[in-house]
Amino acid sequence: MGITADAAQALNALLPLLHNNNHEPWLERVAACKAEHGLRFDRTDEVCSPYGIIRQVAEILDGKGIVTTDVGQHQMRVAQAYPMMQPRQWLTSGGLGTMGFGLPAAIGAALAKPEETVVCFSGDGSLLMNIQEMATAVENQANVKIILCNNEGLGLVQQQQDLFFGGNLFGSTFTEKTDFVRIAQGFGMPAYSLNSEHDPRAVLQKALKNPGPCLLEVRMSADEKVFPMVPPGAANSQMIEGVNA
Repeated sequence: MGITADAAQALNALLPLLHNNNHEPWLERVAACKAEHGLRFDRTDEVCSPYGIIRQVAEILDGKGIVTTDVGQHQMRVAQAYPMMQPRQWLTSGGLGTMGFGLPAAIGAALAKPEETVVCFSGDGSLLMNIQEMATAVENQANVKIILCNNEGLGLVQQQQDLFFGGNLFGSTFTEKTDFVRIAQGFGMPAYSLNSEHDPRAVLQKALKNPGPCLLEVRMSADEKVFPMVPPGAANSQMIEGVNA
């Protein structure tokens, strides 16, 4: 039904027609399902692992701060593993596939909430889309921490090509390796490759606590897949839980 009206008048007229619904039984059912079938994350004690870096950041920030993501495997993992504890904490483009969203969104959040630590989880493919915005972050001294999950390719594209297209990788592997640490430093931003650090957690903790922008790279294998996922063209009921599912 199409309604042509002043929005305020229309909403005031519609509100009395709404009825309160009791969602408690459904919420209890969801909680029970989570308890019985909840996701299990491996190697969370390892800073330089796909889920470990997410959990370690959350632990250091006590689950607080504002979190943005780009698009890909890191986006799915953050949605799964970061314990969101407050409203308006999570900024992501959802299923729109907007690579390059994370860094500009993080800068905007940092300028709007300068008292907050803003963490941008990104992949190397996504970060390349708007890497010039590092200059904006530095110019404004935005309190943005870029967590770069670098698998030297388009990880989620590779995963789909590997699982559903016979392992024929095309256009998803970067043959030339980008030195993101040096690029960030060239913009005037502190940057660290955590895999090369003697105590990566200490470096991570110090970087998250210090004000201003920073890049923290975690190199990981493109073979590290993320599950569950829905095959192309399939329904959610046909999701797969692993490579042998």
